[in-house]
Amino acid sequence: MLRTRTRMVSFRLSQDEYERLRNLSLAGSARSVSEFARMTLCRIPAASDLETGGPRLAHLENTVAQLTDELRELRRLVELLQGAEPAQNEALAEARRQ
Repeated sequence: MLRTRTRMVSFRLSQDEYERLRNLSLAGSARSVSEFARMTLCRIPAASDLETGGPRLAHLENTVAQLTDELRELRRLVELLQGAEPAQNEALAEARRQ
């Protein structure tokens, strides 16, 4: 169901900018330049999403944490295979980080 649009946003474009927008509109199967501009602008995240990072940032943070855990486990396994004491190497690695 289409909502009645009661607000208008207006801005000027150079001829080159307009032609580029018109070509993008046609490629994007929009019915008009205005429809394409509206659809494109509505895809921009809200300011509150940008401030909090939104769900994509949370997913990225979780992925990084999971990779960090997997790298620790991989390092522990490599140390075991090399016959080194994992706790000893962990202490050395921690000292290097500081």
